[in-house]
Amino acid sequence: MKKILVSLHDVTPVMFDRSRQLTDMIMGRTGADFTMLVVPDFHSLGRIDRHPEFCSWLRELNDAGVEIAQHGLYHLGGREKFSLEGKLFTKGEGEFLSLSLDDAKSRIEEGYKIMSDVLSEPPSGFTAPAWLYSRGTREALKGFPFRWIEYRWAVEYENGVRYAVPAVVFATRTLWKRLCSVFWSSVGPVAFSGCAVFRLALHVRDLPGLEKSVERTLAGSTRGRACITCADLAQQ
Repeated sequence: MKKILVSLHDVTPVMFDRSRQLTDMIMGRTGADFTMLVVPDFHSLGRIDRHPEFCSWLRELNDAGVEIAQHGLYHLGGREKFSLEGKLFTKGEGEFLSLSLDDAKSRIEEGYKIMSDVLSEPPSGFTAPAWLYSRGTREALKGFPFRWIEYRWAVEYENGVRYAVPAVVFATRTLWKRLCSVFWSSVGPVAFSGCAVFRLALHVRDLPGLEKSVERTLAGSTRGRACITCADLAQQ
């Protein structure tokens, strides 16, 4: 049976209501079989361990079997806005695109500790904001026991195995990106219908702007496919 890997990006207490709303929408289609990407301290405004209700909610989801992963530390960049890759793929959110090894290690370590303390276990994997990694970040990640690292076109596992997996991505930061997302939400799943596995990457900020498109794509993409997590992909 064909598979789909649904992931929810940018989960944070700063957007707690949206995070819960989109999580409920996803779980209505996938159950607990999806991957949640949590930002440990979104824009330095939402350190998760300072929000007890959010932490309790995360632990409940974790206990229910939802895969919870680390999504950077702040989800906020700066210097990447001057690079071609940064301009193409994000708007000030490429946190790890320009970091040195030491700076990347420090941020990953801080976020890893915050999440491990909240969950009472390490986060399953790591995804850099906007899937943008500097060379230093790639080196730094080798020192952490993540089960997997997610990239724009693939997921790489701790044993070195790398799976190429296409993704349908939603974005709402600009009118152009919203229009492209509405178009891609219809075309993407059809284009990838022949793939054994594809990813559907949703973002908390997709609500409320793309709610109908998200619901429609979730329904169409999960129909006839088994829902899996990033960790499950390694078992295929």
